Amino acid sequence: MTLYSYRALTPHGKAERGTLDAASASEAKAILQQRHVFPLEVKPSRPFRLGLEVSFLSGRGASLSVQGLANFTRQFATLLEATIPYDTSLEMILQQSSDLNFKSVLAEVRGNVVEGAYLADAFAKHPRVFPPMVVSMVRSGEVSGNLSMILHRLADYYDNASRLRAKLASAMVYPIFMVLFSIGVVAFMLTYIVPRITQLFDNFGVILPLPTRILIGLSGLVTDYWWLILIVTALGAWGAVHFLRTERGRLLRDKLDLGIPYWNRLRERMILQRFAQTLATMLKSGIELKDALQVSSEVLDNKLYLQAMERVIFDVQNKGLPLAVALRQSGRFPEDLCQMIAIGEETATLDVMLDNVSNRLSREVSAMMDGAAALLEPVMILAMGAGVGFIVMSILLPMLQLNQLVG
Repeated sequence: MTLYSYRALTPHGKAERGTLDAASASEAKAILQQRHVFPLEVKPSRPFRLGLEVSFLSGRGASLSVQGLANFTRQFATLLEATIPYDTSLEMILQQSSDLNFKSVLAEVRGNVVEGAYLADAFAKHPRVFPPMVVSMVRSGEVSGNLSMILHRLADYYDNASRLRAKLASAMVYPIFMVLFSIGVVAFMLTYIVPRITQLFDNFGVILPLPTRILIGLSGLVTDYWWLILIVTALGAWGAVHFLRTERGRLLRDKLDLGIPYWNRLRERMILQRFAQTLATMLKSGIELKDALQVSSEVLDNKLYLQAMERVIFDVQNKGLPLAVALRQSGRFPEDLCQMIAIGEETATLDVMLDNVSNRLSREVSAMMDGAAALLEPVMILAMGAGVGFIVMSILLPMLQLNQLVG
């Protein structure tokens, strides 16, 4: 059930406001009419949490996590396999969910289904929650009668995507921690340790070594102008974020993304893995190649690959080129991928070939991330040691010079 807020007129012409539970907006209006009031406006009531209004998940609301989609599709598929109707299955999932936003969306989806809408159409009203891939595959499942099997494929797809994201996030934890820790150590030494030690050198009137003068300058800059550094850093970060949201900024970011040595190889494999896995999942579910290509292009989160995929889709749909030929002509897809797709097209096993390519790329991505994580640890330690070593050397050099003068 969904909580609806309403405005209505009583038989005496007085305005009335309130809320009521109903399966859909039509049912809410019918309940009001049974109470002999005339409804002026009926809309879903937004949930509140700790006194603050939170927008429910709609086309303009927050999106559902990848793991959340995996859990939902898996649970929904299991209930449908038990021959439980759509509306009852959605109600059971709704009652078990602890996310007020997602519950509001499921309630709206259930209300549309109760009113006679197709499940795919009900999902399509919430594109931030149910992406086009989910809508297309659910529509295919409704037509073919294999919705539970297709939902399981969706769950497997999002489970794999969630594991890959979690692996990437865990690989970034150590470098981020080391960077923040190094910045903290250097800042502490520059603002607390160095000023106290350099006071000893002022009384001797000797020319300090260059590294020591650089260190004292840095210490004075951080100590006296820390507020300016924070402002400049904040403005720089804001400007960078604002620029990266523009068309030129996104294009520059994506070019750099594919131009950094080693990282570009990892990014290319991650993009190709997502593309191959998405396209294989949709083809296995009975989606036509033209439609599957259009939806699969949306997982290419790099503008250079998106531009290449636009040409591929045009060549396949309008020129009738085989997919392998169109991919090869785009210049963005490696030859081994094109050859595997060509074999799949010739043997009518394109979905199987794409699945094999996706699994191979997934293993390569995992191996590259493991190798990068293993390489980053000594590199970060060396970088941190170099920074701290420079500070220590800058402090020790004048001490050794003073000992020689005294001696």
